[in-house]
Amino acid sequence: MMLDYSLKYNDLAFTDDLISLESTRKKLDVLKAIANLTRYMDIRYDSYFHDEFTHWLKRKEIKWTTKSTVNNYSLSNRIKLEDVLDSIKKLPYKHKIFSLFVLVSGLRTEEALRAFNNHTVLCNDGIMELFWDRGTKKSNAVYCHPLLHNKIDFKTSKAVYTFLNKRILGYEIRFLRKLNFTINSGKVDPLLAEFMQGRRGNISQKHYFLPSMYEHKNKWLEAWNLIIRDVGGDW
Repeated sequence: MMLDYSLKYNDLAFTDDLISLESTRKKLDVLKAIANLTRYMDIRYDSYFHDEFTHWLKRKEIKWTTKSTVNNYSLSNRIKLEDVLDSIKKLPYKHKIFSLFVLVSGLRTEEALRAFNNHTVLCNDGIMELFWDRGTKKSNAVYCHPLLHNKIDFKTSKAVYTFLNKRILGYEIRFLRKLNFTINSGKVDPLLAEFMQGRRGNISQKHYFLPSMYEHKNKWLEAWNLIIRDVGGDW
């Protein structure tokens, strides 16, 4: 059966169609078949398709399970920005500030907490240079919006994520990272958006993209001004 699936579904590899398949036993079999096919190709042709495929699955949050879950990728195709902003508006003041920071920075949850609590040290002229490296996960540099800058005058702990859960927000807070990338890549520059999310991380790219951040700063501010004002109101 695996061979039949490999021949029938190999064209689904690296596609949105594979992502959108319902989490059933059939999808699991399709994933296994494609994984086996990529491993076979690696052995025969000395390629790296299997590693690329498994990394792609991880990036798209595709699980090797039949459990029915809604991942952030499929959620981003259904939930509206207005709904996200409305959910943040309803939060208590400090949780609202932190959630906006997560959305505007696009950092992973652990990185966002660390950057938020060290904001005073890290923020310089509206840019926070991080350059943290945790194996496959990198953090480069992100903007700090002036409308948020002076509001970040307190620290928080991991307990904030206990409150900012899916039941309260209607989505997992890490979904804000996906939304951030969508906004930045559409309004600013796709390559710069990848850099800010840690998807581009070698030293030569650092020297290229940091000056680029200053060049695109006004465009980035324009993209986020209305969003932050909409949520903040009169604070």
